[in-house]
Amino acid sequence: MRALSRSFEALVCYDRYMIARITGPVVDTSEKGVVVDTGSIAYSIYTPALFSIGEIATLHTHLVIREDAHELYGFQDPQEKILFMHLISVSGVGPKTALQMLTMYPLAELVGAIRNSDAQAVSLVPGIGKKTAEKVIIDLKDKLASFATTAQMGASDLVEALLSLGFKDHDIRAVLPTIDPELTLEKQITTALQHLKK
Repeated sequence: MRALSRSFEALVCYDRYMIARITGPVVDTSEKGVVVDTGSIAYSIYTPALFSIGEIATLHTHLVIREDAHELYGFQDPQEKILFMHLISVSGVGPKTALQMLTMYPLAELVGAIRNSDAQAVSLVPGIGKKTAEKVIIDLKDKLASFATTAQMGASDLVEALLSLGFKDHDIRAVLPTIDPELTLEKQITTALQHLKK
């Protein structure tokens, strides 16, 4: 019996990563997820993404195994899946709560809140109190260095736009510190052009 139990545990660990990605038409939707038909099997997947019936969905999935259920969680961006796995590693944060966090906040905004120790923003998620929000920040703040924040993504869009206008990368990088990241991209481009044409 002990040998059988060890074999089952190994199988369960392997199963968590067996279904890594699913692509297929959406045949049903609900408030918290979709059903994706892959041909011979249709998968019910919890996801923060919104799809219409008939739309082709590609979701990077993580299998959560409980005593009473096996649940698939899927994300359009593989970085969302990685953040989801980080979140459920925090004591007190279950998969449904982690999904709610990724539903309420765009990926970059949630990463920015955690990295900036913004416990108030994190605690706005239903099911996350102040203590849990602080624990999320303590546990994950230093683990999210590879993720882009909203401000960084905005800077990337600005650089790309200016490069397309013919400006050199080193000239663009020199003016970035003078640009207010809170401005819209259009206003950031206008401000950057004013500096670059001097």
